[in-house]
Amino acid sequence: MTINTRVLLLKVLAFALLIGPGLMMILGFKGPFMPAVNAFLDFAHQPYDGQTQVSGEAGFLLNAILGGILIGFGTMIWMVSEHVFRGNSGLGRKIILTALLAWFVTDSLGSVLAGAWFNAVINLVILVSFLVPLMMGKAEA
Repeated sequence: MTINTRVLLLKVLAFALLIGPGLMMILGFKGPFMPAVNAFLDFAHQPYDGQTQVSGEAGFLLNAILGGILIGFGTMIWMVSEHVFRGNSGLGRKIILTALLAWFVTDSLGSVLAGAWFNAVINLVILVSFLVPLMMGKAEA
């Protein structure tokens, strides 16, 4: 896999799995994307029964804050992919992988403690998706 393909894949994943959902969380505030956000939360907090959803002012505030964090995290991966990973894949990999592992461990642990164990499974799929472009190919210095 070429470095250009790896960078492109990291950017696509950053948008599809982080920036896009973050935008939906913010733009969906009591609006057209809120059903999709609620469906994801319900899916992540099995069983999928329509009972889990964002509600109340505090819930909407947390949704907006977390949407912003997803956008920031995705943007960081996008920028490191383009400006660090492309020229020094070893350093870029280290930066992105450290951030992904910090997110994965804390988000998954918190999800399990909150009774949303299936979100840890979803997190694993996301982590593995990013590992493909990060680990495929040799490290360019």
